Amino acid sequence: MNTNASMIDRFFAVILDLLTFLGLASGIAMLTFSFSEIDSEVEEAVLSRDQLVKLLIIMVITYFVLDVLLVRIFATTPGKLAMNCDVDFHRGNSMIYCILRSFFKVICLFTVVPAIFSYLSGSSNIDSQTYHDRIAKTNVTNTTRMPRFVGVLIVLVSIALLVFFIVNHHDVLGLNIKLGLSDFKIFKF
Repeated sequence: MNTNASMIDRFFAVILDLLTFLGLASGIAMLTFSFSEIDSEVEEAVLSRDQLVKLLIIMVITYFVLDVLLVRIFATTPGKLAMNCDVDFHRGNSMIYCILRSFFKVICLFTVVPAIFSYLSGSSNIDSQTYHDRIAKTNVTNTTRMPRFVGVLIVLVSIALLVFFIVNHHDVLGLNIKLGLSDFKIFKF
């Protein structure tokens, strides 16, 4: 019996992880903006290219650190948990293999072309191993040891945090979105 997770489950798990970690990175960015000298500048102008690059770096580092820690501690991420998947380590769940796996995952994920080749490679492989799984000798299985609702709850809270960030800072980010959500009490301080 093949217990490897399907590539469709893994794809949706990655999308949910991106939304989750982007929401958490947005929370970190909101704290960074509110506790720095940028806050006074942010109220009046659009972020410069350098500030947007710093924001992107915060998001990539947040994704990497959370992926390493969650895979090391729980052998899963919120997206994988919501899709009922788990990471199985063949060499043992050591920190160096988690860092190695997450490093190559981030490289493949945030550079689009290697991500496509990695996904296609995993689709054609009988073990459904992408590049970062082959390097770290891991498999993503379709069973998990934690309750699924925990992953769904984490994903939903993080997406809510991301929406809150976009609604409150869309003008600063240079987004011209008129959703009408800022009129609701929940989005006002």
